[in-house]
Amino acid sequence: MARLPLEGIRIIDSTYVFALPYAGGLLADFGAEVIKVEGPGRPDVTRTGGYAGAFPENDLGEDWWNRPSTYNLIHRGKQSITLDMTDSRGRDYFRDLIKVSDVVMENFTPRVMDRFGLNYESLRAYKPDLIMVSNTGYGHSGPWSNFGAMASALEPTHGTGAFMGYMEKGPDGRLSEGQVPNKMGNSYSDFLASWTALGSLMAALLRRAKTGQGQWIDLAMYQTGVTVIGPGLLDYAYNGRRTLRIGNRHLVWSPHGVYPGQGYDQWVAIAARDDNDWRAICQTIGQPELLSDPRFADSIDRRQHQEELDEIISAWTCQRTAYQAMDILQEAGVPSGAVLNAKQALVDPQYLDRKFFEPVHNPPEVGLRPKGYVGRAWKFSASETGIKGPAPRLGEANDYVLRELLGVNREKMDRLMEDWIIGNIPEGGGAPGQVPLIEQVELGWIAEFEADYLERLPPV
Repeated sequence: MARLPLEGIRIIDSTYVFALPYAGGLLADFGAEVIKVEGPGRPDVTRTGGYAGAFPENDLGEDWWNRPSTYNLIHRGKQSITLDMTDSRGRDYFRDLIKVSDVVMENFTPRVMDRFGLNYESLRAYKPDLIMVSNTGYGHSGPWSNFGAMASALEPTHGTGAFMGYMEKGPDGRLSEGQVPNKMGNSYSDFLASWTALGSLMAALLRRAKTGQGQWIDLAMYQTGVTVIGPGLLDYAYNGRRTLRIGNRHLVWSPHGVYPGQGYDQWVAIAARDDNDWRAICQTIGQPELLSDPRFADSIDRRQHQEELDEIISAWTCQRTAYQAMDILQEAGVPSGAVLNAKQALVDPQYLDRKFFEPVHNPPEVGLRPKGYVGRAWKFSASETGIKGPAPRLGEANDYVLRELLGVNREKMDRLMEDWIIGNIPEGGGAPGQVPLIEQVELGWIAEFEADYLERLPPV
């Protein structure tokens, strides 16, 4: 097998929650040795917090901190060590680990690493060619630099809340601009930070390979968000115009929207780019006479009569499944796609054909069945990247890292365990409370659940 792109690169992953942890999981897919550092009394919150879908098969189990699905997905293929960074011994071993590593990633506010004496300027004394990625909400400079960040509260600062979501119905029942900025459907800031971290880190590794020099990457999450609203920023900067939230419609293209398919909650998205697409739609739905209808003469006219047009197209789409409508329209050259929910995505033939969901087999002691985890959106022609293993149990690699890499003897290891500098069981507290699925539906936390869902999933 060809060498993996990052084979031989060791990365210290001192990060929590999602953004950089997910980047670390992808780096492990690339072949890097990624060592996850957690505090024995402060494990990653994706182990212990009440994240949606946190407990596979809805069973906490005795080893509950090693079972959450969010944790297992984003930390696949890593090693896990525990170090109490509030103790000088923990920080000393962290510095020793830096000496034998290539990259360190962290996502604390600037004051944390400064207080520990673990900022970039301090660490490069131990490893001159070190590459360090620091992911914060607002960067290491400016008046907001020491503010904490969570995606839900971060998204408004990069403008996406004012651009997102469906339009709202006014008093007359017609769609109009909503008055309340909408939250995005997921922690989009985290995904943007993950991808940005990957790109910047690869550039830094390439530069180091050429020059032998390391560097510090100061990644501000809120700046990554602004990059997706460029047209709106330019529109205001040059035209003084504030862009409306448009929901599923488009300011220029028409028809453009999501249309009902046959069956419950079936939808197909259609995006006509120009008059050629419009002609193809008319022919496809069997209404060529619409081409001579003055209401739909050009994209502006069609946009002004969008509701009437939506009714005409919906009458055709609702007679077909979303997949059938997509296939017919795509065959005619019209950009379209079936709207998939999570359930549908897991069995979608395109995802399955590309082997996007990769099988992961957990050790028996974890008590989790084999699963298909989300892979990567790209394929290499010369490197067989893939998920190389399950997420590690807490402190699983303490012996490997401390004894084999750093040469700590058994006596010192025992003392570190006694003093709780290292460990493999969360200190204090118990498993998060669990709400039965039927109550989650009643509370409005989830839409529905299927008791026999395992029978509906493709085999792993």
